[in-house]
Amino acid sequence: MCARATIQRGWAAQARRVAFTVALTTAATVIASARAQPAGSQARSDTEWLEAIQSAAQRTNYSGTIYYQQGADIRTSRIVHQFDGSTSRERLLLLDGERREYLRKGDEVQCLLPDAKRIIVEKRPIGSNFPALSTSAPADILRFYNLRKAFVERVADAECQVILLEPKDGVRYGYRLWVERTTGLLLRAQMLNERQDVIEQMAFTEVRIGEVADPARLKPSWSTEGWRIDKVEKKSVDLPWSFAIPEGFRQLSAVIRRFAGGNGRDTVQAVYSDGLATFSVFIEPDQGGAGSSAAKSKGPINAYVHRLGDTMITVVGEVPPNTVRDVALSVKPRPTR
Repeated sequence: MCARATIQRGWAAQARRVAFTVALTTAATVIASARAQPAGSQARSDTEWLEAIQSAAQRTNYSGTIYYQQGADIRTSRIVHQFDGSTSRERLLLLDGERREYLRKGDEVQCLLPDAKRIIVEKRPIGSNFPALSTSAPADILRFYNLRKAFVERVADAECQVILLEPKDGVRYGYRLWVERTTGLLLRAQMLNERQDVIEQMAFTEVRIGEVADPARLKPSWSTEGWRIDKVEKKSVDLPWSFAIPEGFRQLSAVIRRFAGGNGRDTVQAVYSDGLATFSVFIEPDQGGAGSSAAKSKGPINAYVHRLGDTMITVVGEVPPNTVRDVALSVKPRPTR
């Protein structure tokens, strides 16, 4: 498997993390930053703001149109989210590209592919996709990001408190968040590089919050009778390699797979996150590619390929270039006993 294929697979893996998301182009205004802060927006502490965002994404009924923008690439989706008091359910229909729909109940996600008449079922952490912010505890996020309240601005005709999450080091990007002041629902999010340039953004273009639940709106768009059902099983394994992981990142999953074209040899894939930023490590047999190292970038996603003997190491993630490079160069086999 060549380095290009590995990077593309890595990019696809990162894109799936935001498969539920779409983004809105925005222009932040200097005038808005000078607006007076409404009294209600000052009542929450830093931890309470993050808790409000996490809770609203799962425990509030809402629907609307959202879109995701990465460079010139823009994708739109339509979302319906309902909470029955114990379980959150969601339906998300992609409006661009290949026809695809996601149905979520709790942590189980079904991906419907009507052209292939196929359903892919897998477990995904609750709260890992926009408008959810993170699966991590607010206290853990605040260990590595400073939270600062900025101006107040409307998004999708709703008044929002703008919050900045500024990284305390250079191994992760920053974020600008627009949070609906009453419910805490996240209506717009931007990822910022070290120069404060927007490198990725997602937002509601229109939203309805607090709707009465209607189970009929959660039904799939197509009849799925006779479709093939594939279940993705994920099992953690002890990796035969060690990595120098930046502080604050934890392992979400680690699997050993056998890919077609891999000459029967195993490929390691491990995913790490600090609750906001995510990167993946791929380790596989080298297929004779030229050169020893290579760096690639696509919007907020950076990749670094490093060859070590007969092994190719690729690190891909929504983190700065130096982070993927340092992780890739740190990979080494664990000593055998």
